[in-house]
Amino acid sequence: MLNSMYEIGKFWVQKENIDTVNIVLDSISLKNTTRVIFVELKIDNESNITLGEISLADYSKSNNLKYLYKKGSSRGTNLTPSSLITEPEKTFDLKFLKWFKDNAKNSELIEKSFKVLEENKDEILNLITQKYDNLPTENKTNVLLTVCFNDNGCEKYLNDYDIFKELLLKKATEKSYKSGSKKSIGQSTCYLCNEQKEVYGLVPGYVGLKFGTTDKPGNTPEFSLTNQWKQAGICSDCILYLEAGKKFIEKYLNFSEFGLTYYVIPTFFFNKKEVFDEIYEDILESEDKRKYSDIIGKEEEFAEIVEKLNDILELKFLYYEINNSSFKILGYVESVLPSWLQKIYKTQNEVRNLSFFNEDNMKIIFDEDKAGDFIERIKNQNKKYTLNEHNWYLGLLRDFIPFSENKYYIEVVNSIMTANHVDYDFLLKKIMNKIRSNWRNEEFAFMKINMFKSLHLMLLLDDLDLFGGKKIMSIKDEKNILDTLDDPAKKACLLLGVLTRKLTIIQYSQLGSTPFVKKLWGLNLDHNRIKQLYTKVAEKLLEYDSFHYFGEVEEQLTINLVESEEKWNLNQNETSYYFTLGYTIGKDFKIKGDDEDE
Repeated sequence: MLNSMYEIGKFWVQKENIDTVNIVLDSISLKNTTRVIFVELKIDNESNITLGEISLADYSKSNNLKYLYKKGSSRGTNLTPSSLITEPEKTFDLKFLKWFKDNAKNSELIEKSFKVLEENKDEILNLITQKYDNLPTENKTNVLLTVCFNDNGCEKYLNDYDIFKELLLKKATEKSYKSGSKKSIGQSTCYLCNEQKEVYGLVPGYVGLKFGTTDKPGNTPEFSLTNQWKQAGICSDCILYLEAGKKFIEKYLNFSEFGLTYYVIPTFFFNKKEVFDEIYEDILESEDKRKYSDIIGKEEEFAEIVEKLNDILELKFLYYEINNSSFKILGYVESVLPSWLQKIYKTQNEVRNLSFFNEDNMKIIFDEDKAGDFIERIKNQNKKYTLNEHNWYLGLLRDFIPFSENKYYIEVVNSIMTANHVDYDFLLKKIMNKIRSNWRNEEFAFMKINMFKSLHLMLLLDDLDLFGGKKIMSIKDEKNILDTLDDPAKKACLLLGVLTRKLTIIQYSQLGSTPFVKKLWGLNLDHNRIKQLYTKVAEKLLEYDSFHYFGEVEEQLTINLVESEEKWNLNQNETSYYFTLGYTIGKDFKIKGDDEDE
């Protein structure tokens, strides 16, 4: 992954001719900044410095080079005087003024500036506080405090003086080889450019991508952090390209959906520069759309880009979270081919367009006059995220694997995206856990929705052949779901579910309640319980003098029970699943040839 980021960063820097200093700036941290407070210092012909105005201006990202904003230690100063205000006094004393004090020995300009700031600090702080306090409450977050110069009548900023840029670059790269008092630096072949140079050993941590820890001797070469450069040392030039690559990905290929954030990192197979040029404008355009449109989602735009790639590269997905500024990698999906993503997208479309899931059937099954197929109906149900035509399978998967089990969610996503087998039994268990919970809590409307969510998901993975030969049902364009089942045991479970549902409807019409549902073992069914349940349902229907209404259903149920008797190969979750599916659609289920008055 470091190689991919390095290549992307190098392409970007060379294509846009990006200034070295611009690469190391934390400009992305200023994305919500609206105001800037300038402390002006006046320089005369004899290089004397006096205090100028304290002014307030609107923030502009086009001026980021002037601000030279680069975060430092939370307990210390930033890498330049520019600092985001938390409290005016603390920020001025501990970040802004202290930076000049700590760096006064580095140049005459900084030393003279510090003396002026120190002598006038009460006046400066008072004016900064006034400017800050007069801002509307909503604008008091992310206010930047920085310095500017009136140099013999010329307006200048931090980037106009080499000393500020030199100190910034020096301090920025220190973390790539220095940890406390220890340094990891030496002469070797650079891991990225393969040239013999001075290399540094702590680069991944400096860039913000810790793949391992170096704080324990056992994790470092020869049991010493100082020797880390021997393992995968990276030179100063490549550090900048690597950091540029990470920032490019953060800006243009950083996604957030279903409770997770992740990077999509392209890896080029051949003609690397030409391929990058080909997709570069598309990536930049999608960023503009994300900024100015509330209609089109990021994932849809990314899918449009993927459609053009035709396997000239592969994609890597890096799932991560940030806690207290600490970057933690949650999971990593490698070697995703655009053609496979396209196949997933195409199969999603085929599944959702099965006639069984069409608008007319959904209106019947859910007894609601809503427009659209099932996916269209549930698109905006969850306010935390929105489904679209390319990502709905991930959203449905998330409904069955909660946020507390991110590890398992990412593992399943990994299997899907890399065309590897998904654990069928694991996924079905998660689905039935959710459906049984709905059943216990008498959330029958939610149970029906979750049943259809699971059906979409399982059919998709089935058709993608990700269950290692296991089949839930055939993906045929059949209105009658019974025709899609390939096993008499599955048909028997579904038909018994249908018959049980019809029984409860009759029971409710006569009693005003459905006591029979308590005899369904909480939807924990196996072969023996299916046979027992069949007898009980038949007895009850005879008791209500209704058995003859469902002759075709009962006949097919009996045939399939007999056929499956000696070769029942469904486990408890499978048995329960097909029964519950039948129960869910039972109210409106008909076998071809059934009495229309049923």
